[in-house]
Amino acid sequence: MDFVRVIKNSNDLEKIIDLPQSLKNRKVEVIILPYADKEDLEQPKKRNLRGALSKYKNETLQARESDAWSKAVVDQYENHACSVWQKALGLCRSPFIRL
Repeated sequence: MDFVRVIKNSNDLEKIIDLPQSLKNRKVEVIILPYADKEDLEQPKKRNLRGALSKYKNETLQARESDAWSKAVVDQYENHACSVWQKALGLCRSPFIRL
């Protein structure tokens, strides 16, 4: 990209652009860069990730996915049906624990 960088006296620029009072009668740096319209810029093609992970799919597990969450909750919390005080008094017994 081409550009121009010049150190100029701000008095020379007063005829071209409006300068704030703090920049008047000083040396200033002028940088000129090309302006790019939105029309000039090429819009990058949107990428779609659909199907990107298809090589990892396992069709045998897809049928089990629908009820996997409910089974996991039952497995984790099946022994929590009794309250704490019922367990402390021995009133709650799990069918999986032999006494």
